[in-house]
Amino acid sequence: MRGKYKVTLLVIAICIFLLVGVQINYQMYLDNQVNLSAFIKVTEGLSINYLNGTTIEVNNSSKEISFSVTNQLATTLYYDVDITNLSSSVNNATYRLTSDNANLGEAIGQIEVKPLSSRIAILPGETHRYTLEILNPDRENFSLEIEVKSLQTDNSFANTILNQNEIKESALTTFDLPATENEGLIKMNTELGSIYYFRGNVTNNYVSFAGLTWRIIRINGDNTVKLVLDSTTPNLIAMNTNENFGSSDFITSNIYKNLNEWYASYLQESDSNIVSTYYCYDNSLQTTSLGNIEYLSNIRLFTNYAPTTICSGTNVSSKIALLTADEVAMAGGSSTGNTNYYLYIPDLQASWWTMTPNANNNGIISYMVVDKDGALIRDVAESSQLFVRPTITLTRRVTVSGQGTIEDPYVLN
Repeated sequence: MRGKYKVTLLVIAICIFLLVGVQINYQMYLDNQVNLSAFIKVTEGLSINYLNGTTIEVNNSSKEISFSVTNQLATTLYYDVDITNLSSSVNNATYRLTSDNANLGEAIGQIEVKPLSSRIAILPGETHRYTLEILNPDRENFSLEIEVKSLQTDNSFANTILNQNEIKESALTTFDLPATENEGLIKMNTELGSIYYFRGNVTNNYVSFAGLTWRIIRINGDNTVKLVLDSTTPNLIAMNTNENFGSSDFITSNIYKNLNEWYASYLQESDSNIVSTYYCYDNSLQTTSLGNIEYLSNIRLFTNYAPTTICSGTNVSSKIALLTADEVAMAGGSSTGNTNYYLYIPDLQASWWTMTPNANNNGIISYMVVDKDGALIRDVAESSQLFVRPTITLTRRVTVSGQGTIEDPYVLN
């Protein structure tokens, strides 16, 4: 009897163990189902797969998450990607958002509640896959949410410009010549998607923003809009001063310090509409037969006459910078004076800087600048005192009214 009693107890124990195991496994199954349903969200034709969940906990020096957006309908849809519900203020953490869609480019900046990417078009059946890299050098503890929001239509600034202009497939004049006529808005296909730039004596690319008048340079491949001030800042500024002569680091330059001071004075209140993006400091170079250092931009713009929007040098992450010499050439500037394109400023008493170097002679860097007659010239020493024309990029989220003329400029809504 004692043996049968022990066997009975053993059988009962095994049954209890199996029942508990089944219950635990079933609960884990239910939990996984709940978590899975939280990861996938379907809204207004978009299926958003949050592979790491919508709430991201950050406590290490870096973190990488992934998500995707799929258009389930037969029509083109639009959406925004935002950082929301940040648990606390963050000091030094930054992000980099990339995608497998070449038209989207990438977004970079400080961690804060903000749009990461706005008014993105997604074709029927298309999937956009994203990777968000977070760098957290101070190992701050915080959490945030990634929110993908569906939009009904694309009324972005970029789309307004495209709808109000005839799109041309190529420039009327070659880049070795000044563009003195109104060549309009021109499409250029690049590795980072299609861009659209204004060239020549255009009269419908005016923007009134932050109490200042700007001109549209181009629509970028990610549908942000790049602007340049339609005048100069008041003072003549050297690119570099004695303590950093010969430096090829734009971030430490005297002019970059001046740009940021100007930004703080005139643009800080409009900061939410300005996106942090990459500006090209093209310090790619070669050594000549005489042993001098020559930047590749010198050959590209003054020998091959082939301006580009692809940066072969250093990409500077910033909310403010200068035009590149390539952008001046695309706008209509050349080595010949041009008083009939939109970058020309009448009655200017000195040249203004671009951020494109062209040579390094005995440790002194020279730059390409725009002369007071509108010509793109080179070999201007970094110690020269010239005018400054700030350049900024507006986020894709902004919408505008107006026609872009001097009488009726684009104004942000």
